[in-house]
Order: sequence, then C-alpha cells, then structure tokens
Amino acid sequence: MSPERDAGDPTIAVPAARGFAFLALCGFAALTWMQMLEPAATQRAGYAVLAAGAAVLGLLAAGRLRGRLRTTAAVLVAVVCAGLALLGGGVADELLRPDRWGNLAAGIGRGISSLPGARVPYRGLDEWTRTVLCVGGTLLSVTAALLAFWPRERSLGLPNVALVLLVALYAVPAVALDLGAMFLSGALLSVLVVAYLRLERLRIGYAGAAGLLALAVTILGMAAAPALDTDKPWFDYETWALSNAASKTTAFTWEHSYGPLDWPRDGRELLRVKAPRAAYWKAMNLDEFDGRRWVRSRGGDNVENCALDGYSRQQRERWLQEITVSVRNLRSETFITAGVACDVTTRVTKLPLGDGTYRPATRVLRRGDAYGALVYTPAPNERERRAAGDTLPLALERFTRVEIPGQLPGDPAVGGVVTSDDVQFPPFAVGGEPVVWPDDDSDAGPLPAGELLAASRYARTYALARRLKRNADSQDAYVLAVQRHLRGDEYGYTENPPPAAENLDGFLFDAKAGYCQQFSGAMAMLLRMGGVPARVSTGFTSGSYDRKAREYVVRDLDAHSWVEVWYSGIGWVTFDPTPALAPARSQPDEDAPSAEAASMGVPDLGGDVRSDPSRQVAIAEAGTPWTRIALAAAGALAALALGLWLLRRHRRRLAAGWGPLDELERALVRTRRAPGPAATLRTLESAFGRTPAAASYVRALREQRYGARPAAPTSAGRRAVRAELGRGGGLAGRARAWWALPPRPR
Repeated sequence: MSPERDAGDPTIAVPAARGFAFLALCGFAALTWMQMLEPAATQRAGYAVLAAGAAVLGLLAAGRLRGRLRTTAAVLVAVVCAGLALLGGGVADELLRPDRWGNLAAGIGRGISSLPGARVPYRGLDEWTRTVLCVGGTLLSVTAALLAFWPRERSLGLPNVALVLLVALYAVPAVALDLGAMFLSGALLSVLVVAYLRLERLRIGYAGAAGLLALAVTILGMAAAPALDTDKPWFDYETWALSNAASKTTAFTWEHSYGPLDWPRDGRELLRVKAPRAAYWKAMNLDEFDGRRWVRSRGGDNVENCALDGYSRQQRERWLQEITVSVRNLRSETFITAGVACDVTTRVTKLPLGDGTYRPATRVLRRGDAYGALVYTPAPNERERRAAGDTLPLALERFTRVEIPGQLPGDPAVGGVVTSDDVQFPPFAVGGEPVVWPDDDSDAGPLPAGELLAASRYARTYALARRLKRNADSQDAYVLAVQRHLRGDEYGYTENPPPAAENLDGFLFDAKAGYCQQFSGAMAMLLRMGGVPARVSTGFTSGSYDRKAREYVVRDLDAHSWVEVWYSGIGWVTFDPTPALAPARSQPDEDAPSAEAASMGVPDLGGDVRSDPSRQVAIAEAGTPWTRIALAAAGALAALALGLWLLRRHRRRLAAGWGPLDELERALVRTRRAPGPAATLRTLESAFGRTPAAASYVRALREQRYGARPAAPTSAGRRAVRAELGRGGGLAGRARAWWALPPRPR
C-alpha cells in the first residue's frame, strides 16, 4: 500500500504533551508535599505549580533562540524562577535583595538544622522550619521543570532526571506521613507517571484505547491492593534498615548538665510502646538538686512502691494501665515505663529503685528486649487538682528541700562559720521560713536559712518564688503561676544556650533561653522553694502513634525532661514547662487514643497552641483564595487551548486527505494483517475476494480516492472487513478487530 499510504497517525507535539503531563504530576506531588505541615499549606502547592509553569513557558520561549542567546535566556529564566520558588515557599520578598542574602542564608540554615528534630506533619512554631519545608517543595518543582524543558541542540531537556525529582516530591511525604486513601493516591501517581513518560509518544488515534487501558489497570490494581497490603509485609524494609544500621543502639545520660544539648538527634527509632493511653515514657527520676544541677538520689531508703490500696476504684480504672515495651535501638540502665511503675513483667532480673522505677539487675537493656509494666499515670483536671488535700506525708518532705551552696554565721558562742547543706522549705499549706542544718554538726538543730539564701547565687530565684507564691491561694494555683511564668514571651527555646544558662539562676534572669533541662530544672526548683513537693523526670514524650500497629513509636527526637508534682490523694502529676517549639513537644499526636491522657496533665493555658497569634504560632492562611482561583482559571484556559489545538490539527489532517483510508491502514496494523509496504488497495481488495462485502468496502475506498464517481463505503462492508480482520483469532482476535475497526469511524 506504499503508493497510497498516508504519513501515519501523528502524535501530540512534544512541548504540549510533556508540559501538560508535567504540570499535572507536579501539582499532585506538590499538594502531597505540603501536607508535611499542619495545617496543610495548599496555597504553597499552587505557588509551586505556578513557578514551575513559568519555568516551562520561559524555557520553551528561550528554546526558539539560537546560540549563546538561547543559553543566556535559559539561565535568566532559571534565576527568575528560583526567586519565584523562594517567594512561593514563604520567603519574605525583602530577603531577596542582594544586601539581605546573608540573613536569608542564615535563616535557611537555621531551618535546615532544625529539620532532624522535626516530626511531620510539622505543627511547631519555628517560622524558618515551616519556611524551609515549603521552600523545599517549591524548589523541587522548579528544578524538575528546568531539567525537563532545558533547551538542548537535539532534544528537549532531561525528562527522566526530572521524573526522579517529581517522584521524590511525592515519595518523601508519602513515606513520612500516614496519608489517607493511599491506594487511590498511588494509582493516581502511576497514571500521571505513565502519562508523563508516554503522552508525547502516543499517537492521537490510540489515545482513547490507551485511556481505557489505563483506567482498567488502575481499577484492577486498586482491587488487588487491599489483599496485598497485609499486616506482615512481604519485605519489611523498616526492620531491615534498622537491623543493618551502622550504629545500632543509642544511650542517654539523663542527669542534667545545662550545656549545649548533645543528645542524639538523627530520628532513630528507639522504642515501641503499646498502651491504652498516651503518657510520657519515663527512664529516671532526678530527686535531688546538688547546688548546681538535678541528679538522681544516691540514697537507698527511698521506698515509694505503688500503694494500690491508697487509690480509689475510680482512680484505678482511669489512671492504671498496662503497657508493653519493645526495645529497638536503645541501651538503657533502667526499664522505660511511665508515671509510677507498680510492677515490671520481664525475663530479666529486676530491682525496684524505690522511686517508681526499676532497673535490670545483671545487664543493661538492649535491642530485642521486651517487657510489660503496670503503671499509674494520673492526669487529673484542674478541678480535681484543686480539690486535692494539703496533707504532705513526712516521707515526702525531702521533695521540698534544695541544696544551697554558701556560708552561714554559726553559733556566736562557738565563733565559727559553717558551710550550708540542704535548705528545707516549709510545705505550702503550713507556711513559715526555710531552715538549714549545718553539715559539720549533726546534733545541732535547724537554723534559719534566710541569710544563707540572701547571700547565695539563688537569691533572685528565691525572691521570684516568693513573688509568684504571694498571689496563689492553693498549691495548684502556685504550680500554674510558675508554669505560666516559664511559658511567657520573655523565655525562648534553644539547644545551644548562652553560658549564663549553665546555672539555673542565670537561665531565669540573664540568658532566658534554654531547652527542656533548663525549663524543667527551674520549675522544680521554684516549686520546692514555694513548699510544693516536686521532682524532675527524664525519658521520652509519647512519640507518634502508629494506627496500624496500635502502638507508640518513640525516637531519639522524643527525648525529654519534665516535672512531676505531688498532689495529696492523687500522686505524682506530670507538668511540662518547656515551650511547644521543642522538637519533643512541637507536634502532639492527634491520632493517639484518649485526648485527655495525651494532655499529660499539663494545664490548659488557653487556646490551641498551634493557632494562638499571641505565641507567634503559624496559623492557617486566610482571606480570598486568589491562588486557587488563578489555578482554576489557568487550568480551564489550558484545557480550552488544548481542545482548540487538537480540533485545529484534526481539521488540518482531514483537509490533507486523512480519513477512512488511513483508518483501514491503522486497523490492518493493529490486527497484524498489514499486507506489506508494496501492497496497494487493489491488492487488498483481491485479498478480501472471498468475502464480497469486504471486497466492496475496499473497492469503495479506492474509487472514493481515485475514481470519477466515488461510492461511499457501507456499514455492511465495514462489518465484513472487521470479520475478516478477526478471522482465525478466536475471541481475542475478534476483540482486537473490534478495537481496530469499531462500528463507527473515529
């Protein structure tokens, strides 16, 4: 048929096909990326698509130039679109001025350095962390556009390299987040990737069949996916990665130091805890302040136990829970439990430490260990805390004692000066003045500690405690006053505090910046100086909740220090004065069961910490959604332009003679019946000679093209040709013939 053959079924122009497929895939991936923030920054996804679209149009225009002018124009487009990506990611426009590039680099560097400590979706307060997450998505989009459409001598861009970036734009949040409708999302990603790779090579006549095939494969894949998505994966890549990690276990030093934070911060999974309610997972209690820092009690007479007889049935039902802990990548000298551990069930020999914690008797805990624990984790509301009695057992008076270094005038009859030891502050409900026992004379009675406190390095701290206590009418009111003070705007969070913060008094009045150790240590000291029994606890926040496994995933980023306060009739209640900006606190897991328990007994200071403008928290973008309107308008215009372009191209093809003859040639190719390059219509008519109706159809086409009196081909002849094309192929052959030559011409 070579003398009568048309040039073939054309394809969509490469710039148009790649451009529409690229922007569709880019938009889908950018929307997924922006879900790594809470609330999701959907408008930023729109800005990413607009910046990438500008790069596409700019590079296509630059490609029409020649020589160095083309390269110069492309570089200029790249620079402009990089600026658009920064603006779209939330960078202030004044920071793009050359004289502010230093500030921009410092801010981006700060945001990048905080990413290892950020859990997604990010609900924290740090502006640069949020900006870096957004800018990462917009820059990936623009970079992919530059790679896909960069003008080259013989081709357009590097589409496969750009595809890697687009898939990364989707895959990073898909792995880090628990996205909904994962099957549908994955199916849509697959369709968009195939469209990006093949649309520019797809012949227009095959478009309908290709679309139906893609739809069918997608539906079959979604139907089969639930059966393949079992609780036990075919290949558990997470366990494999953990078992093959270069550094398999991590250990922590829990006693306070107040220097720059040196805890591991690489996101390694340490524990998995299965528990009915969220809690802070405790490793150690720091019961003593040695004059410089909080340390663990070295005494062996601290017998607390979990006196279940002292709790009501309602308290047991609400606050007792059984937990199961699996150690992943942690070495620990104590069992990680919660609150007060009543008992630990384990194959490892255990020793009770008397403060509600346990330790292994013969070795440290390591990867692969697992144990159960019965823990008491009270989370009373404010009414229940205020209703608690004021009785303080004698055994707990030591929790209102602080060691103050210094000197105190001795007995005038002796004429000496004695070194101070522990200062005992009177219980909140009793009142009175603090006293001190001289450490050089165990038989001497207590002496007033006022002069010692006034001359010590903690004079300002004691004065602050007295001022906060002055307006508190109850123990709980004082606890809240201390916590509000530490959560005030004058205090900031940093993991590299200034030297002044290495002393708690310096932190409170000079540095006013630190991390969880400074905040918890200062709160416990202020509470004890006010006569409230308190201690510092260390371990981990609740971590993220794995809904599929129904357990809490605890990572090294969750390492934390907090305060426990004793309430009569309730027990030790958790309070956390550290700002919500801290990595361990910045993203409470709203998927965790029991919102009340997840609050960890921390009083509500008013409002959602993620939406309170007074705390400089990032809030959802409001106002007229101009970006969405612009995207919708751009999409409608693009669809209209594509439709008009396809219609115009189709008319040009018809004007050039494309029609039933080209359709027949394509049908012969699809059914593998092509007669060869030298065949003509007359040869094909002879080949169909055993079916007169089919031969008459081919003859009508030949006369229509070459005859003086053309006759239109009939429907009966079309059916006969379709039957000939499917002859001998069985059901599959007939289906292929129906697809190749449908009842009505396309």
